[in-house]
Amino acid sequence: MKRIVLTIMCIAAFTTLKAQNCEAIMLPFFGGNAELMANYPEPKFEWRCAYSRNAFYVSDTVPEDAEMHSLGELRNKMTKETLGEDFVVDLNTLSYYAYNFQQLQLQYPEGNVTICFPTPKSTHKYLVLRSLHETYFRTEFPENYAK
Repeated sequence: MKRIVLTIMCIAAFTTLKAQNCEAIMLPFFGGNAELMANYPEPKFEWRCAYSRNAFYVSDTVPEDAEMHSLGELRNKMTKETLGEDFVVDLNTLSYYAYNFQQLQLQYPEGNVTICFPTPKSTHKYLVLRSLHETYFRTEFPENYAK
């Protein structure tokens, strides 16, 4: 009986943590307006959160054919401040919507360019922003991508 209760508690904690991370990821999409976020349709909220999660990964090598950019090119949409070179990547809370990631991606109209940012203060050497196409397909068809 204790094992069942412990298992249920672990599942609940993980689900809550995942939801909290989605809230942190999605809040910039709503310009910091938590009330607006709370009234957003749940399926759209989950899809957009998944899109943000799918947009990034970290790597110790530069992906083939990736375009290199500086962290200093990333600008917070609300504060207009640039992301400093001392930025430490946390994929659990990094929001695609908080910074001008999409604007950088749209510099490559084909939509199939991967962008790489050196992150010397992070555990891994690079933050990799997947192409618009790959991010969309990973979000729309998650069954096609192994975790």
